[in-house]
Amino acid sequence: MKTYADTLKYLYGLQQRGIKFGLRNINALLDSVGNPQSCFPSIHIAGTNGKGSTASFLASIMMEAGYTTALYTSPHLVRFTERIKINGKEIPERRLVLYVQRLRPIIEEVKATFFEATTCIALQYFADEKVAVAIIETGLGGRLDATNVLRPLLSVITNISREHTEYLGKTLRSIAREKGGIIKPGLPCLTGSSDPSVLRTLKTIAERRGAALYRVRQVAHLRVGPGGAKKPIVHITTRRYALRRVRIGLRGTHQALNAHLAVAALEIVVSEKKLPEVVRRVTARTIVRGLERVGRNTALRGRLESLGAKGRFILDVAHNPASIQTLVCALEQERIRDVIVVFGVMKDKEYGPMLETLRQIALRVIGVSPALDRALGSQEIYYELTRRGIAGLSGGSVIQGIRKADTLAGPHTRILITGSHYVVGEAIAYLGKKA
Repeated sequence: MKTYADTLKYLYGLQQRGIKFGLRNINALLDSVGNPQSCFPSIHIAGTNGKGSTASFLASIMMEAGYTTALYTSPHLVRFTERIKINGKEIPERRLVLYVQRLRPIIEEVKATFFEATTCIALQYFADEKVAVAIIETGLGGRLDATNVLRPLLSVITNISREHTEYLGKTLRSIAREKGGIIKPGLPCLTGSSDPSVLRTLKTIAERRGAALYRVRQVAHLRVGPGGAKKPIVHITTRRYALRRVRIGLRGTHQALNAHLAVAALEIVVSEKKLPEVVRRVTARTIVRGLERVGRNTALRGRLESLGAKGRFILDVAHNPASIQTLVCALEQERIRDVIVVFGVMKDKEYGPMLETLRQIALRVIGVSPALDRALGSQEIYYELTRRGIAGLSGGSVIQGIRKADTLAGPHTRILITGSHYVVGEAIAYLGKKA
């Protein structure tokens, strides 16, 4: 296995082992390479929606403050290496090949999964490069997620809604227990959730572990100012920072909440004084630059991203009912309605409510299926559309669906591509080649 193509083939082949909850495998992998997760400070992020954006805001601010900053997120959109970045640059292909060569014996010995192997590679790379701080996003859940080997400066739980119920439980309380599993004894945790049952559950976990639990509103005050919904202007104040008229670098007023959470997280980290020179280097100015330049610094994509002439295509990775509702609200704030929707989704998602929400802005929904075993078939999406009385058709593959939408849409009609990271990833790859 000497080439990058062979390495990817091997890693993707590990997906056949499915999802395994528990830390035994990841601990064995990390033990075999000297436990790199203990070599750098980190911030650990879980939650249902907004994890990737919040992580990117944090990474961008740390980069602007001059820290060598690692960022681990999932899934990727186009390239595997998007998952593992330092200062916005993806892990070099040759390094990935070397890490997999070294790890393969232990991966096979413990029957590690794709995500366990990938997490070990990321943590080893970050340690080898001596990063100053790493921003780490969970994969699924929290308590038994492979990333939960960290002892972070701070744990962040963005929000919690129903998702992955077959793994995490069917109630908000059970899901909160799983995601609250990232709360570490004696270490602070911050949450953006306002749901009473979620907060009670997180508070119980925090009290048992002697950890301080902060709600974002306790730490930072947010006001969204005038200036349009595309890239909103925010005012955020904490004990240390007063950020006025900041135009954040991601589109949609919901991103103001993620920026708010990121600033609150930094307020706590700075107050704890756990990063070297953190008080001096993380200033109001660096925070503002980090919020404004997040897209450029971290290359985050697929968040209300526009492509094509005059922004004909809008791409968003909304992949559950709550995020689809947020997406529709954001588009309505921009007065974008009567769109053709290209929609693909994983089989385990609650896609019925997602389609009902999209009905509010859709002239027609074209069901598509990305090239993934977990994907719901386009014909099944069409059946669901028909059952609900929503105008639609089966589009086949993502590329076929985009082509059908492009044919059906009038010259001034926008095309929304959403429902899954995998759908958006295939769309970016295709539309990028078209450009």
